[in-house]
Amino acid sequence: MSQLVPLEAFDCDGDSNSVGIRWEKWKRGLEIYLQATNTENPSKQRAILLHVGGLPLQEIFHNIPGALVSETAENNVYTIAIEKLDNFFYKKQNRYFERHLFRSIKQEQNESFDKFLVRLRQQSAKCKFSSEEDQIIDQIIEKCASPDLRKKLLTLGDSVQLGQIISEANAFESVERQLNEFKIPTSINKIDTNGPKLLPLACTRCGNSNHKADSPECPAKDKPCKKCGYIGHFQGQCRTRASKRKSKQNNSKPYKRAKIHEKPKSERKSDRKDDNPSEVDYIFHVDDDSVVSCQVGGVNVEVLIDSGSKRNIINDETWSYLKKNKVVVMNQVKSPKKTFMAYGSMKPLTVLGAFDANIAVGTKNKAATFYVVKHGSRNLLGKDTAVSLNVLKIGLGINTIQEKTFPKFKNVELDITIDSSIKPVLTRQFP
Repeated sequence: MSQLVPLEAFDCDGDSNSVGIRWEKWKRGLEIYLQATNTENPSKQRAILLHVGGLPLQEIFHNIPGALVSETAENNVYTIAIEKLDNFFYKKQNRYFERHLFRSIKQEQNESFDKFLVRLRQQSAKCKFSSEEDQIIDQIIEKCASPDLRKKLLTLGDSVQLGQIISEANAFESVERQLNEFKIPTSINKIDTNGPKLLPLACTRCGNSNHKADSPECPAKDKPCKKCGYIGHFQGQCRTRASKRKSKQNNSKPYKRAKIHEKPKSERKSDRKDDNPSEVDYIFHVDDDSVVSCQVGGVNVEVLIDSGSKRNIINDETWSYLKKNKVVVMNQVKSPKKTFMAYGSMKPLTVLGAFDANIAVGTKNKAATFYVVKHGSRNLLGKDTAVSLNVLKIGLGINTIQEKTFPKFKNVELDITIDSSIKPVLTRQFP
């Protein structure tokens, strides 16, 4: 009897929405105790009920009309006491509100089916359903977290029982847990040996990636450029050098060579074959419009051709973009011993790292070294790499016409169509 909790611990005058279910649980414990002690006399059962229930329960019992009756052959004093107390505690509950709470219960993510079922059982006991099992079945099918489990339960038909649903749900949950154990990640520390996967480059005339630059469907093939005046490309894709534009403007000023304090040779170290701390690379692009769309390590980026530098430079913002898009690189080095100076600047640029990657422009593909510079304004493609990719040509052979290009025919006149609306331009002749 000492293991029974006195009913006064439940605070009978407290939460009226839950006092009924708390009374039901306490009464269940009392019934078990009476059976364990083999107490069958109604008067003794009532006495134990009031004694273990404590003073608050005794006060309630003695103030309920008709609860305290004398024992006769017709009156079972214990049964009468239980009925009167049931009417007192259960009238404090609002079954419609409890049913609303029951309908709002759903299985949460990562909640086991057993815990979900326990919550449904606890709440359904307060609702006074005429068919509690059917209500629990409805709530399980409607509010379970897995659509696959719901589909499986619906296939069981109308004759399904709660016990069968519980068995199916537990088996389904066990199989799902076992399947998750089989999902072993296979991409950890995986090395891509196939090289970069090249994506289709955008058209260099209009910027559209759905066709090539020589496609007859290109909308820019017969449109004049608003920047250089030539026909065949849009302004956003213009690569015409400033000196070749129809409206020439040259505001460039000479830059002074900056001095840098070098470390003694004994302190110099190199992390790469081409890194020489005693050598200063000067970065100076001669044309702001020499932008090329390319792929670095399989990721599309735009670079500015810098014929004044031998090295390829990208800024830290582009490096973050490349990593986010899973760029493929090799020979990555942190903080290489390399010095870069911008013309006109007295302070070296901060080099964060270097790496090797394949760079592709059109059908040309080449392995090159790139240096990551902190707070860089543009991505620069060095002269050597630009020449090898055929996006930069240096020398007197640019735009020249070889005599062997045209065949010779005797006594034949050619009529060359000239657009009179185009203003003639004098081009400098090389000796």
